[in-house]
Amino acid sequence: MDVLLWVLFGLLPAIAAMLFGVGVGGPRWLALALAVAICVPSCMADGWPGWVWDLDLMYGEPRSALWWTLLIGGLIGTVFDSRLLPRGLNVVLEAGLVLMLPWLLSAPLRQASSFEGGLLYLAVGWFLILVLWLGLRRSAMAQPGLSVPLAMTIALGVDAWLLRENTGGPDWQLAGVASVALGFAVITTIWRRPFVCGSGAALTITLAHTGLLICGRSERELLQLPFVLAWIAPLAMWLVVAPCVARQRQLGAFVAVLLVATCGGFAIWLSASA
Repeated sequence: MDVLLWVLFGLLPAIAAMLFGVGVGGPRWLALALAVAICVPSCMADGWPGWVWDLDLMYGEPRSALWWTLLIGGLIGTVFDSRLLPRGLNVVLEAGLVLMLPWLLSAPLRQASSFEGGLLYLAVGWFLILVLWLGLRRSAMAQPGLSVPLAMTIALGVDAWLLRENTGGPDWQLAGVASVALGFAVITTIWRRPFVCGSGAALTITLAHTGLLICGRSERELLQLPFVLAWIAPLAMWLVVAPCVARQRQLGAFVAVLLVATCGGFAIWLSASA
């Protein structure tokens, strides 16, 4: 997609999904609205990814797996935030998606690596995405306002910049779409207050950030310091639930968002100066 096509078939559908889903339906629809905001432009750019039951779960195409993971994550997240299923069942479903994502996206790396190397990739991926998901989930529960969407708007914007400068292809455009979509979710607070980023939305945001950043990346790209910094930048959101800010959650959230932006800015600087 060139810039005009990106705006027409990427940004505009994503903004519409977010304004309709969150602006009209309310924050409990944030998870599904974000998934739709990414999946619809992806279909327009790359075509239909095939049905979920046709996916090769062992060595399949990672982008198709990411598409379905995001869509299912958006559905599960919205169900969670709407409290339609028992909490325990939702947590199990969320954890299953979080653990499946590194497996699905690491198919090219596992094919090109030894058993031990593939296991190492999976272990690192599982650890990082699990810590990221729990950090965003707990932060959203402790400070359910704008801190998590705002921090991840910044993080996804950093993802888009790094992907555009280092890899090209449609991934940077989808990361940019996700960043703008989350930004418009923040804008909906102008007429819809209070804004609550639920745990289910934190799941979809985690899947989008990790999936778009690492999908289709080579071992060399994944080991570059800017990519590592961009991936782990949202870990700063753990500060929101740190005991030292238990009585000043808003201050902790402000500092955490600032740290995410600082880490992302440093990643961009390193990439630009390389």
